[in-house]
Amino acid sequence: MREFPAPGRGPWPPPRQRGKVIHMPTPKVVRRRRTVQLAMLSLGVLLVIAVGGRVYLITERPLSQEQAAGIGPEEEKILELVNDKRSKAGLAPLKFSGRLIVAARGHSYDMAMRGYFSHQSADGVSPAQRIRGSGIEYSEMGENIYEEDAPVRPHLASRAVQGWMNSPGHRKNILSPRFDQTGIGIARAADGSTYITEDFVQR
Repeated sequence: MREFPAPGRGPWPPPRQRGKVIHMPTPKVVRRRRTVQLAMLSLGVLLVIAVGGRVYLITERPLSQEQAAGIGPEEEKILELVNDKRSKAGLAPLKFSGRLIVAARGHSYDMAMRGYFSHQSADGVSPAQRIRGSGIEYSEMGENIYEEDAPVRPHLASRAVQGWMNSPGHRKNILSPRFDQTGIGIARAADGSTYITEDFVQR
């Protein structure tokens, strides 16, 4: 007769021996990935902080048109001298217009880069077209331009304004009672020449 072991009976298996835990070193690829992830996380946090700070500053302290356009000290000096001439003539001072600054600076840079000196651009664009192209509506406009070959920077503003005052057409723009806003832009060419544009409008 053959015998079959009953369920649950029979010899117990021998006790298992507890295995040893072997610590494997982290692969270089994994370590590098973790380092990159940590760096990206840190960069993201810094970016959020920077954007939040920027939004806070803009919200709390709105930029003026002059700050937004990044007015330079020489451009500010020209406006100061122009307004001084107007004050002596009994006229109201001109105010900076951010869009006019962009238009004036664009023309000065164009003259500096392409090496010409004219109210009309090398592409045939007139001052009126440039100003309207900047989104400025006006009832009257004028433009003064100035160029110096010598790279002598001290007293640039004084020389430019005095040169305009010695020219009947430019002087008329500076002392026009109709104009109330202005934009001034200065650019320098690679050879050291300086180009200045001042645009005037009556809004």
